[in-house]
Amino acid sequence: MQQGTKDKIRKALRRSAIEVGYLLFLILLLECTLRLAGFLVLLPRYLDREVDTRSEGEFRILAIGESTTFGLGVDREMAYPEVLERNLNQGSGKKIVVVNVGVPGQTSTSILRNIRYQLDKYRPHLVLSLFGANDINEALNDMSSRVAFGFCVPRFVANLRVYRLACIIRDYALYAPKVEEHGAWVFFDPDQRSPNGDWVENPFFLEQLELNYGEIIEEIRSCGSRIVMLSYLRSNAALRARFEKISQEGEVPYIDLHSPETDSPEYFNEDFFHPNEKGHEAMAEKIEARLVELGLVPVKTSEASAPSSSRGR
Repeated sequence: MQQGTKDKIRKALRRSAIEVGYLLFLILLLECTLRLAGFLVLLPRYLDREVDTRSEGEFRILAIGESTTFGLGVDREMAYPEVLERNLNQGSGKKIVVVNVGVPGQTSTSILRNIRYQLDKYRPHLVLSLFGANDINEALNDMSSRVAFGFCVPRFVANLRVYRLACIIRDYALYAPKVEEHGAWVFFDPDQRSPNGDWVENPFFLEQLELNYGEIIEEIRSCGSRIVMLSYLRSNAALRARFEKISQEGEVPYIDLHSPETDSPEYFNEDFFHPNEKGHEAMAEKIEARLVELGLVPVKTSEASAPSSSRGR
């Protein structure tokens, strides 16, 4: 091979290495930017809700979940955990603290990954769990995202914010999502649609949700805490049926928040899934009444039969 040809090959390889390195740098920069942006978005909520974990004179409730628990679309103090805390403290003989650790976009997989740390940090007497919608969302599900581009990527790649962003862009390009009656479920594979347009759930996702939920329940019980499962104000029958199955088999109290009364736009934001202030108040009041009925929270004797209504403003 002539020297000139070798020099051209070396230059081409050097140029390619520089371009690849530059591309990797941009990906790393974007990943750091996305993680920092997410941290900054969530930071004010957590700074406002620091808990003195050393205090033994209080009854602690840990609210785990995703955007509904977080209170997406409403002010922090109007999310159901904060409303529930105010309501309970008006009828309790001791201080009750409700810690909101909901994070938008979480699935049962990410909640399972973090639950031990949260239990060790907050040492709750009771855990309220509300999640599952993201598990059966094609765009957010941990498993479907790993094969979003036709091949299975390693778990560490699927956990990258850059990769998740690429999945969302892909779904927008393919399915042109918009806000419809189904609300928060805006990304749909054509196979998730029945001929009449109804949503068809992926049984595999529901099975994985059940497996993860079982492990989360065991983790909570192993720390000496009790757990109560919650449903969404608005969700499909298949998801609620799976919640009921998990509750019965795990012998876990279950509060179904869905009702014909609350299945109305007046309780939701524009996406018709995430509750507005009225929706969070309705959730808190129903949860409070059921917790008191089950004897799971400390209340004054005179208040035990009369849980609050329309409080918290």
